[in-house]
Amino acid sequence: MPTEASNLAAAPSRRNNIGTLRMVGALAVLLGHCFVLSSANGRTMDDVSSWLAGIFAFGLGLPGIGLAMFFAISGYLVSASYQRRGSLLAYVEARLLRIYPALWVAIAFMVIVGFVLSPLSPAEYFKSHKTLVYVAGGASLFDMNYLLPGVFDGNPSDSVNGSLWTLPVEMRMYIFTAVAGVLGLLGRRRAFNVVVLAAVAVGVIWPGSLPLLSDHNHAEIATFFVAGAGLYVNRDLLPLRAAGLAALVVLTAALSWTAAYPVLFALSFTYAVLLLGFTERVRLPDLAARGDFSYGTYLYAFFVTQIWVSALGPGHPWAVLALTLVTTLPLAVLSWHLVEAPALRLKGRLLPPKLTNRSVIVRASE
Repeated sequence: MPTEASNLAAAPSRRNNIGTLRMVGALAVLLGHCFVLSSANGRTMDDVSSWLAGIFAFGLGLPGIGLAMFFAISGYLVSASYQRRGSLLAYVEARLLRIYPALWVAIAFMVIVGFVLSPLSPAEYFKSHKTLVYVAGGASLFDMNYLLPGVFDGNPSDSVNGSLWTLPVEMRMYIFTAVAGVLGLLGRRRAFNVVVLAAVAVGVIWPGSLPLLSDHNHAEIATFFVAGAGLYVNRDLLPLRAAGLAALVVLTAALSWTAAYPVLFALSFTYAVLLLGFTERVRLPDLAARGDFSYGTYLYAFFVTQIWVSALGPGHPWAVLALTLVTTLPLAVLSWHLVEAPALRLKGRLLPPKLTNRSVIVRASE
């Protein structure tokens, strides 16, 4: 999932571990899906995921942990992005450029390769309702569809790219961040905390009642984004320190039998991810030194996995994993250098100059 470095830390490829953690999250999703999609019934997790799902809140296996990492980092950095820009229009421009160009290219790639894999004729394939709704839903992130006609029909799962379900959730969290920014909540710790605690309480007491997050899976993964945003807004009150993490872990364990456990788990997990991401004491191998390949990896991995499952048949997860890695990573590199990085260079160039005037820009509360 795409995120953006804030002014609180230098570029992730140079002075912190954020870029590396994003890539680790993408690879965790890839690994977990290779096992799930390779199983005869489309449900068997790898041993690590099975173990983790039994002890982590929300039943998180490796794919869920990878997603939680993405959303935790995104909540923190996207909130910082709005505050740094202080402009709703500039914020929207940045978010759209980060999400959509690479997504559109990936959708086109999957439709074209899907045609090669499908037994249908060109007319049958491209005029099919499935193809049309796949393109429309995927390109817009509204009313998502995951099937292409005749593609992966023989696989345990016929989903073309089930990973894309998280992108509409990410976009909805961008909307909530924009609303919070316009209202000045990102610069007002007390008001932000009251609103978030009230929303969490409503979500716990009346599940499915939150706007844009009525699906429980959407609400669960959004919890990590909110935790990241909360840690950004409360960064002076809750600085990222080892002692703070220890205190949160103890509190989470002590209340693990209560309804507050999932929320406290999300907060502790997010705190741990951000602490490792920004600490100066630990330097992880720099997986973002040559570019942020995490979004491209996430976009293509599921589809590529399905191709290899189709070629090898179910029951070969390790072979599928190896082949998926050597196929997906070059696609991710190309996505970054040919699509994502050029799109990001357009930030600040698409808005008319008159819209940079302070009188027409919605300012964030300082």
